[in-house]
Amino acid sequence: MMFGLTKERLLTLDPDTRAFTLVGAFMGFFALLEEGVNKALAEVLDVSNLPAAIIARNMPFDNKIKTLRTLVSLFIYDKGKAASFDELARRAKKCSEDRNIVAHTAFRASLKTDGVEFFALSANSTLKFPDIDWSIDTFLEHIDTINKIDNGLRTLENTKSMQSIAKALMKSPNAPIAVGGLFGLGSHLLDG
Repeated sequence: MMFGLTKERLLTLDPDTRAFTLVGAFMGFFALLEEGVNKALAEVLDVSNLPAAIIARNMPFDNKIKTLRTLVSLFIYDKGKAASFDELARRAKKCSEDRNIVAHTAFRASLKTDGVEFFALSANSTLKFPDIDWSIDTFLEHIDTINKIDNGLRTLENTKSMQSIAKALMKSPNAPIAVGGLFGLGSHLLDG
């Protein structure tokens, strides 16, 4: 259950209200995913506050994903974790394709299912009208997928923090080797 978003509760709504609720919920959860991608970018770039906001605000979602994938491959030393984050980023890209349908396509309460009918149009060399009709279950599955990806990407902060501690332990700020690692950690933490 996501914020009371259950099939049982959705079925109590009239079909038009349900359609707008489902589309709004999808868009809201996707916005949280995009914020998670923004935070992951900031974490890998080691920037915060205004610089992070400026970077994230001025990049389309696809470019954020490409940049995040590249940075993770370069700066996450544990290759298993890097591969896991890369997979999450690729799945986020797929979610953005679904988001584009939801955000840019007219819709109404479905006449066939308990969900939403989208009036999609494709004109990529030939004109097509794809049949896109998402039931409540389909929306809830998409939202669950978005949440899982978002939660996975947000673990990047813990990975980078552990790498920073390991890097600090390896530094020796002109101290004897026997204690340099611990003093390196202390100096690193004091520096920022």
